[in-house]
Amino acid sequence: MARLREQDAQRRAASGYGPDFLEAFARGLRVIGAFDRQRSGMTLSEVARATDLPKPSVRRALYTLTCLGLATSDGRSFRLTPKIMELASVYLGSNMISTVVQPACERLAELTEQSCFAAVLDGHDIMVIAHSLHGRPDVLAPTIGLRRPAFNTAAGRAILSQLPHDALDAWLDRLEPKGITDFTVTDKRALKAEILQVRQQGFAITAQEWRRGYHAAAVPLRRYDGGTIGALCVAVWVEDSSEGSAAERHVPALTAEAEALKPQLL
Repeated sequence: MARLREQDAQRRAASGYGPDFLEAFARGLRVIGAFDRQRSGMTLSEVARATDLPKPSVRRALYTLTCLGLATSDGRSFRLTPKIMELASVYLGSNMISTVVQPACERLAELTEQSCFAAVLDGHDIMVIAHSLHGRPDVLAPTIGLRRPAFNTAAGRAILSQLPHDALDAWLDRLEPKGITDFTVTDKRALKAEILQVRQQGFAITAQEWRRGYHAAAVPLRRYDGGTIGALCVAVWVEDSSEGSAAERHVPALTAEAEALKPQLL
């Protein structure tokens, strides 16, 4: 078995991971995660800089991904291939939540004539696990696997509102909120007050906190036993962004759909 470099061994010890932690596998995942909309194609050196990994490790990871058909190269730059979606499909196929919620998103999109998605909390982000588009797709259209900040999104606040007080305080303590629009709430006290208001009223509304003209309404998505597993959200584009929250009128439909789903979510 190959031995870790001293600095890697020290890093592993500091992280708290045990001896069974597979460093090479973790590095491969970091390489995959380095690609995004802005960095869809990168050279080996660019991937190394983006991941802060040694070039030899990055070279082996990219070579392996290319052999497996998960990445491709023109001899200089590397790109992920559509086959990488098979990794996401494994989760979607094994996760009954996505299977059950997808039809609900489609019903809501048809009823509201707006885009609808379901999301779960992952750290300080939300991640879309089901969605249905209505009308013209746009740059903010929800797609499977899309991540957005939780603190300034309706879906994120709907989920956060269901956390116990101590867990919410710990989450906020670690949060480093950044203003995205002039309307983004970044003050942690004000943000906590917003989340507690969502807890009281049972739904979340955001208007232009993610992007000007982008409004959203969301409700917690609960299992049959009352445990919160995510959020159901309707997203609305408003031509005149001075208009109030254009999404609030969809709260009754969201609430009804979430209640109908509850017995199906085990």
